[in-house]
Amino acid sequence: MSLSGKNVDKLELYNELLNRHKKNKDYKQLGDDAHELAKRIYKEDINKAIFYNQMAIEAKSKVNPLDSCSLKTSYYNVGFYNKRKKDYEHAIEGYKKALKFPDCKSFNRKSRKSIAYCYLKTANKYHTKEDYFSAVSNYKNAIGFIDEGDLKSKIFAHQNLGKAYKSLRSKEAGEKAIENFLKVESLSRKLPGFNEEDNFGIYYTIAGQYYQNGDELNKSLFYYNKALKLIDKVSNEEDIKNLYFNLGYTYQKLDYNKAKEYYAKSLEIGSKKDDFNKSIYFGLGENESLNKQYKLAQKHFLKSLSYFFNESFVEEPDFISVEKLVKVEDKNFLLEVFRTQMENWDRMMLENSDNTIPKLIINKAKQCDQLVDIMLKDDLSYNSKLLLRDLVSEIYILALEACYRVNDVDNAFYFIEKNKALLLIGDLRKEKISTKDSTSIRSNYFLNPELSKILTLDEINVSDNEVVLNYVMAERLAGKLPNAYGLFISKENKKLFKIKETKKLIEDVTKLRNKLDKPFETSNDKKEYFHIANSVYNLLIPFSVQTEIIGKKITVLGDHVINFIPFEALLPNKDKEEYLVELNEINYDYSLTFREENANIKFNASKNFLGVAPVNFSDKLVSLKDTDKEIELGENLYSGKLLIGEKASVENFKKEASNYKILHLATHANASDTINPWIAFRNSKLKLSQFDSIKTKANLVVLSACNTSLGKISRGEGVMSLARGFFASGAKTVIPSLWEVNDKSTTNITSDFYRYLSEGSTKSEALHKAKLLYLKNNSDAEASPYYWASLIIIGENSVLKPQFQVSFYLKLGLGILVVLILFFLFKRY
Repeated sequence: MSLSGKNVDKLELYNELLNRHKKNKDYKQLGDDAHELAKRIYKEDINKAIFYNQMAIEAKSKVNPLDSCSLKTSYYNVGFYNKRKKDYEHAIEGYKKALKFPDCKSFNRKSRKSIAYCYLKTANKYHTKEDYFSAVSNYKNAIGFIDEGDLKSKIFAHQNLGKAYKSLRSKEAGEKAIENFLKVESLSRKLPGFNEEDNFGIYYTIAGQYYQNGDELNKSLFYYNKALKLIDKVSNEEDIKNLYFNLGYTYQKLDYNKAKEYYAKSLEIGSKKDDFNKSIYFGLGENESLNKQYKLAQKHFLKSLSYFFNESFVEEPDFISVEKLVKVEDKNFLLEVFRTQMENWDRMMLENSDNTIPKLIINKAKQCDQLVDIMLKDDLSYNSKLLLRDLVSEIYILALEACYRVNDVDNAFYFIEKNKALLLIGDLRKEKISTKDSTSIRSNYFLNPELSKILTLDEINVSDNEVVLNYVMAERLAGKLPNAYGLFISKENKKLFKIKETKKLIEDVTKLRNKLDKPFETSNDKKEYFHIANSVYNLLIPFSVQTEIIGKKITVLGDHVINFIPFEALLPNKDKEEYLVELNEINYDYSLTFREENANIKFNASKNFLGVAPVNFSDKLVSLKDTDKEIELGENLYSGKLLIGEKASVENFKKEASNYKILHLATHANASDTINPWIAFRNSKLKLSQFDSIKTKANLVVLSACNTSLGKISRGEGVMSLARGFFASGAKTVIPSLWEVNDKSTTNITSDFYRYLSEGSTKSEALHKAKLLYLKNNSDAEASPYYWASLIIIGENSVLKPQFQVSFYLKLGLGILVVLILFFLFKRY
């Protein structure tokens, strides 16, 4: 150290010293010197400081007896160095490890304070990127580490956590937002020198959130009055401007003129160039639209757009370039303005037969679509992408109504396809391109046309004996009754239709699901089921389409609650006890673009069949005694490997899954777990969030487990089921179950399915034949859909005949040859 020059330039000499300590196994001195060296050089080279500090930790860990204070100090410095580097994730790891040792040098308090700081910085980063789910998680973590006495930090964290929750656009999140805003109000009162006007901002924020939640108007007005009483004592113009804006927003549906008055007051404060004015003009536009002043509303929306793009819009622009959209900072708000413009035109359309209005809506929807592709390029969490898809579904459903009005089938198909499984398609294409050339994936890969392209209606190939029923179902506004549309596609015909009784559809689907969950016990059970099954059939398939599906193979692309029922179990004729499965072969998929994309992927799995049956489970799940027999039936026809009992572990499945064409899992599952759906193995559960750790190359996945095709509905993306998880991991076709399966009937159906499949039937045809055979061989209660309709087939529909295992037959042949040679040699001598 006494030599001239920077320490970082003398590392060769320092390394000689450290290597001598290492060679002599003098770990105490090695740890102390490496730690000290890191301290000396962190301002010169932070990465080298982190390297030597890690060397110190490894050395100190080997000292006996352990000097916990010395080791704690080095872990603390992991946090300190990474925090300086702004690598907050690794900083938090270091500080947390320091907390595991007894406190010395007051490091616990410093560590907790630094952890809170790192979480807050991370949360702010996500908040700025509009990744609100990740922001919420980090703000919550920060609060857990803030000292009780640090009121300012607690207030800051709770206020921003409330804002993040507010942006999640759900009633539950809104309640969490209020909870945090109220915490800010109470904590503020504890600050030294508190004055009532200090809570002015939080009062109108709480008021606005109570109103936004929809059923707390009295509480909203209570807090607004508290803020209004303080207005003469407040000098901050921005706060006053926000109060008047919030009041305008609240009164929109209560008193049109009062709302207009408050918006005008807000607009008077500050300059005409104030960026917040875009929010005020947006509010004025929405207020005029609700009051049926549609043209005036449009003028206000155009003024709002002018602030986004720093140019004046007098008329609705035909096109806004990608370059301009990319530069917009608050893209979420811009998307909301676009959506509200469409809603304004939609209200006009109900009162006006002018065909130019639907065209305005369709054009704006395409502009929204372009903006969404740009937004999805950001490194958002998966939940935040789903939140964005949720808003986009409202936009596409408005566009579909416009398409329906002018019978624009081509654009309707585009919006339906773009509304379905967009994230799943993007992930599939990203994986495909990265496999071919990892350098071709840029961080903004959603701007790549190859990755965001949707098939046109002209590109859809439908055979003579096939029809497609493509459904979309979503709310125009969060929390409202969904609208539902269907698109019928055959080789000769394309029809866009609207399901007008969506409330009845949801009610009847719910009733039907309740009936499907158990077998018929009485003749009345059967009668009631047939009545509801026929009602759902007529709601989903209009009469003009019913005549065109007779005897055809049907591909169903469901959405929302439509995904929860098997079409096979519907009843086409109320006067005839004949299920749709007896008239049509039926399979399912997520979207036609996804179907074609997935079908074209070439897999190179070399082995036939992997069967998994834990039978018993380590976490108190009920034993499944006959499931080993179920997978043995498949393995008899498709030679492969069976993981039964203790061998059916998560680790073994992950290790083997990518080698097999067919994966058959006979186990427990819970796709209705809203936090994290799971599928059970012998030793633990594999959760849906972990599916990306498996890269299957399976041509077929059979999920003989409960409810594997159910899950939480995510608008646009569909049901977030375990079946969908396997598609994300690389599967081509999945056979999941819609309810708790019956062991005996499932074993019979899967056995016959494999037999038909091995004989050359397509996957869909094989399952169809197996169900028909079950119905032929069973009657009365045992013919209930409960027993045979649970398993459905999703995805690519090809032939999958058994492939000879060359290695097995080669070994067998060599074995026979050796025996023959030995026989002749023995006979000779």
